[in-house]
Amino acid sequence: MLILNIAGGKFEPLSIGKENRLIPRYTLNVDTSYFTKTTPDYIESEINQWLKDPDRISMSNNLNINIFEFMERTSLKFDRVTIYRFLEHVSFTQVEYFLYLISTITKKYSKVDVIVPNYNHLAQMILDENSYKNNPDFNFQSHNILLTTELLNQPPDPHASIWTPERIKYFWELENRFNVAETDPSFEFDGRSIYLRSIIERI
Repeated sequence: MLILNIAGGKFEPLSIGKENRLIPRYTLNVDTSYFTKTTPDYIESEINQWLKDPDRISMSNNLNINIFEFMERTSLKFDRVTIYRFLEHVSFTQVEYFLYLISTITKKYSKVDVIVPNYNHLAQMILDENSYKNNPDFNFQSHNILLTTELLNQPPDPHASIWTPERIKYFWELENRFNVAETDPSFEFDGRSIYLRSIIERI
C-alpha cells in the first residue's frame, strides 16, 4: 500500500476500519516543515523500486516540498491519501484545484482520509457562549483559545476555507471524481472532539 501523508508533521496515518496491518506500506510524508534534503526524483525512484520488490517491508520517508508542486509533477499513484488539519488552510479559491490534484495522484478505489475542524461545532460554541456564563466551571480563556485557533489560526498560516459535513460532500463530489463514504462529525483528534473526519473514495 502506497500512502501519501499531506502536511502531517509528526502525525502518522490512522487506520481505516479493520484493515490488515500486515500489508507492507510505504508512507510518504510531504510537509515543508521537514529538515530533509531528499529530492522528489530520489523518492520516486525509491518508491518504484519498492513497488517491484516481492519481499518489500513497510517503510517511510519525508519530503520537504510544497504539496501543490509535488502533486502537479509526480507520476506516482497512491492507494491512500491522508489530509489531517490541512484542508482548512487551502484557500477557498484553490479548493477545487486542490481536489482535482488529489484525483490525479489516486486511482479507482483509492481512499482519502480527511480531518478538518467542523465549523458546525465551532458556530454552536459561539451561539452557546451566553449559557456558559452561568456555569462556574466554564473557562472562557481556554474556550476562546480553542475557538479562535480553530476558526482563524495564526496570521502566517490562516484558515482559509470552511468545512462542515455538507461542504465536504458538496466539494468532494462536485466533479464526480470522489464519493464520500463515511463521515464522523464529532471525531476526537489531538485531544479535541471538534473535528470532522471523512473517508472519501476515488471513483
